[in-house]
Amino acid sequence: MKIGVIDYGASNIFSVVRALNSLGANTSVVKKPEDFNGIDKLVFPGQGSMGSCMSRLNKAEMVIPIKEFIEEKPFLGICLGLQVLFSGSQESIEEKGLGVFSEEIKKFESPENTKLKIPHMGWNQVDFSQDHFLWNGLESGANYYFVHSYLSCKLKEEFIYSKTEHGQIFNSAISKDNIFATQFHPEKSGKLGLKFLENFLNWRP
Repeated sequence: MKIGVIDYGASNIFSVVRALNSLGANTSVVKKPEDFNGIDKLVFPGQGSMGSCMSRLNKAEMVIPIKEFIEEKPFLGICLGLQVLFSGSQESIEEKGLGVFSEEIKKFESPENTKLKIPHMGWNQVDFSQDHFLWNGLESGANYYFVHSYLSCKLKEEFIYSKTEHGQIFNSAISKDNIFATQFHPEKSGKLGLKFLENFLNWRP
């Protein structure tokens, strides 16, 4: 089994590649359409601007191959890899996302009279909303590592698999069919993150 890791040219993907390789995965970096050949599962990691990301993917003619892949094969989105699944983002209104979910990514709202730190950076609690194979061996309420300024806060409950609070409650894991995505970074979340990635490698949706 070969695991493809999306590289759109503006993010350090190698912590994800190292984590997957440490679990015995056969990884391959995906930069252009022909790189999808032979890929069984796809991981989309990343940080930064959704608009810049989608612009680079469009220029590399990667958008259609990604959409075709996630129609039938297992996909894991991490951080920005979660956000690109939505129709768009307040961060970059001129660029459209992949449109798997019709909602829009929003910016963190800082409540009045608070000193909420944005970006949301560091360890925070992930509370499971419903069971999933990728939660096997993990407990709700444990801490995972985050770094982001934008979030998913509106989505049908059937697609929400965990929530986290940082000034407001947001969706920290979502799923639909063969797609799973996290706002937290499992590759930076120690043993729990590695267990989560191991579950993804074993997932047969």
